[in-house]
Amino acid sequence: MTSTAEKLMSLDEFLAWEREQPERHEFADGAVVMMTGGSAAHATISGNVFVVLRQALRRTGCRAFINDVKVLALGSVRYPDVAITCTAIGDREDIIPDPIAIFEVLSPSTEGTDRGRKKFDYFAIPSLRHYALVEQDERRIDLYTRAEDGWKNEIVTEGLLKLTVLNVEIPLDAIYEDTELDATRRRASEGQIPAA
Repeated sequence: MTSTAEKLMSLDEFLAWEREQPERHEFADGAVVMMTGGSAAHATISGNVFVVLRQALRRTGCRAFINDVKVLALGSVRYPDVAITCTAIGDREDIIPDPIAIFEVLSPSTEGTDRGRKKFDYFAIPSLRHYALVEQDERRIDLYTRAEDGWKNEIVTEGLLKLTVLNVEIPLDAIYEDTELDATRRRASEGQIPAA
């Protein structure tokens, strides 16, 4: 979630200023946008994606990051919900170099930006191969994968989310675990008889 501030600055000015702030801010077209909190579903889904990716990427040279590190794209500064890089990054760095995959968990206040300007900013990153838009109100992921002739979109509603470039497959059940969209929880509640 975001709240736009009315301060215009250069990218370098923003990076220096933002590192001194207690809150996170994104930056696009010279405008500063403060990041605000999300829902329990948003936090759970982001955490689930991160945990599965962290395990899958062990000893591969690639690393997953959640929420608090920046990505630079077309002069914008973004905080993806989850990002993966296969480039070495120092422990004190706050900008992810060469992201290869980015996940954004959609919310009503950010969906337009995530599907619009932010998507095209991310598509301009030469290293990026996957961009996943994860719904939090239904079991659905829009997975964009870079191909030789442009970006291909696949809608995943069941089974596995396949990150082919990383040779990683993530079950949707793992992504939506512990939310109202948890398949196990749904099956259990369908089998229960309501109290009279």
